[in-house]
Amino acid sequence: MRPNQLQAMPKKDAKRGGTVKAALETDSPFTGIFLDELSMTAIDGNVSSPGEESLFDVDDNYRINNKGPASLKIDTKNKTVTITIKKGVKWSDGKQVTAKDMEYSYEIMANKDTKSERYTSQFDYIKGMSEFHEVKAKTFSGIELPDGENGIVMVLHYKELKPGMYYSGNGYFWESAAPYHYLKNVPFSKLESSDEVRKKPMHFGPFELTKLVRGQSATWTPNKYYWRGKPKLDKIVYQVISTKSASQAIKSNKFDVAAVINAQWKEVKDTKDV
Repeated sequence: MRPNQLQAMPKKDAKRGGTVKAALETDSPFTGIFLDELSMTAIDGNVSSPGEESLFDVDDNYRINNKGPASLKIDTKNKTVTITIKKGVKWSDGKQVTAKDMEYSYEIMANKDTKSERYTSQFDYIKGMSEFHEVKAKTFSGIELPDGENGIVMVLHYKELKPGMYYSGNGYFWESAAPYHYLKNVPFSKLESSDEVRKKPMHFGPFELTKLVRGQSATWTPNKYYWRGKPKLDKIVYQVISTKSASQAIKSNKFDVAAVINAQWKEVKDTKDV
């Protein structure tokens, strides 16, 4: 899971190995859109979380630091934001994450054929972004890849900078990347329904999707190319459970991790070993 999604937990030595079974409490199948640039539901976000990782790590105040997959440099004089991927940050097929992968995220969100709902007016502060979005330009004049598509540096040229740009979630630049080499041959209009997004997605986070029962369960195993090293868990399984069945499933220890709605708290509060 991403660092900024985690909540404080008691600190104990982590054990290596094992499977964690997590409940998805929902009364309908999850959508299964495994691409940040197109995904819009919290359930899909939860299902995708083992494989996804933000470009940036943050401190306790959500200020971006340079300890994550990418570093950030803001030049107030020239009104630029430079994002540099660390060497060794790789997709789950072993390919280095590149500058083009970062730029491709903007293409996906700004191209109207994808019907992405991720595009916001804050991106219009990047030079040329609104022109591309409105199909008045075929390229982004404000996105520069100084070392080429296979390089690791992307420079964003802004009309003006904002103080919030130093913090995660500011909305003025995207904090993820999309695997261009894997998705480039999929038409934008078919991207959301493609197998590359729905069945066999690619991530640069700690886990990769290895088994999917569409709308019902997702099994994640370690990404052997993960740049921080092998994760401690052997497997993470997300399984849909209806809200009516959730309490009994928790009490029978079917899951290791499960959210509990307020109305069910008294039924499950004394459950052991979860």
